[in-house]
Amino acid sequence: MNVQGFEELKRVLASVPEEQLDMTNWNSCACGRATRDEWFRSQGLTTCTDFPTAAAFFDITRGQAEALFSGRNSRRVTTTEVIHNIDQLLARPGNQEDSEVTRTVRRQAVIDGLLVKANEVAHKARRVATAVVCALF
Repeated sequence: MNVQGFEELKRVLASVPEEQLDMTNWNSCACGRATRDEWFRSQGLTTCTDFPTAAAFFDITRGQAEALFSGRNSRRVTTTEVIHNIDQLLARPGNQEDSEVTRTVRRQAVIDGLLVKANEVAHKARRVATAVVCALF
């Protein structure tokens, strides 16, 4: 199971407004949104339009991919529900063969996410400072 991939997917989903997630459309579903994220692109996930692709990337069964990445019975699925389902999948016995490695991977995924956010804030601050300096001179 690609634990880091799931942690990164949770990071991506946390920034998606509930009403913008559409699990019945590959472009707007959790997997489709992941393909627009730099981390996923750097890992080779540039397109995700079927369950076998999702299953292969996240190293899960096709059935698990269908359960996680489909809009069941045309019912609206929220980002919170998908994140909860990911947490449940990760918590299942047998999915964490080496809990120390899993904790390390999760910790690193959180750190990576924080670093990305800090970098974005730094870039915005730099643009504002440059604009202020340009306006003064």
